[in-house]
Amino acid sequence: MKYIYSFFAIIFTLLISQCNIPDSDRDQDTSVNSSKSYAKGQSDTYEIFKLAHYAANSVKGITNNNLANTTSLYGCDTLIIDTISNPMTITIQFNGSCYDKTGSITLSFSNKYDVSGSLVNVNFNNYTQYNLGITGNLSYSFNGKINNLPNYTLTATDVTYVKNNNIFKWSGIQTIEIVNGSATASILDDTYNISGTASGVTREGNEFIASINSDLTLEGNCNWISSGIVQVTPENKAFRILDFGSGCNNLATTQLYDIVYDITIP
Repeated sequence: MKYIYSFFAIIFTLLISQCNIPDSDRDQDTSVNSSKSYAKGQSDTYEIFKLAHYAANSVKGITNNNLANTTSLYGCDTLIIDTISNPMTITIQFNGSCYDKTGSITLSFSNKYDVSGSLVNVNFNNYTQYNLGITGNLSYSFNGKINNLPNYTLTATDVTYVKNNNIFKWSGIQTIEIVNGSATASILDDTYNISGTASGVTREGNEFIASINSDLTLEGNCNWISSGIVQVTPENKAFRILDFGSGCNNLATTQLYDIVYDITIP
């Protein structure tokens, strides 16, 4: 009989000890945190790409084939242009709150923007976007036209987004095709196809990697990815399948094993 009591005592002790183990940040990422952070970083990083692309095509002297010539993109910002120095630069200075953007971004061009091999480096100066402070290293290069479509490589390294002391990071090496709208300076008629990989750290502290399984579609007049499928894998956890669905909205689904979760991208 004493052996039976001892057995139950051991089981009870193990249960109590398990209950007293505190949840870690990683334990919280059992369903959607990594998918949401990946999706947020993907969309917000490409908002910066769209700004840079718009500015480069809107300023005389930055390209060989000038599509426009202006000193403001939205009427509430100022473009500060230097085509004499090497590298050439454009600073986009946002005046107050301009389309949820403040501070400035400086673009440095290694060559004319429409010359194959040209590199654009993005530098942030007290820049905020949708109430997120942004720092980090972001650049992209023009690969020329492939299959008659403008083709770029975007490289992001620890692009860091901060809000109320909450931080998440996003990195990636991705290819961008402009399938519509390249004949105009405006981004509103643009459509981008995106492929490649990414990685990051969620606000909860979870690291993840991501690979685009089905090309992402981003419209120039939309704040979010419109369609595409991504495999997102948190560190030491099973992969999730993130599906952006279709249409311009901040809704997506992520599948873990046989369970599909609806998510809202912040």
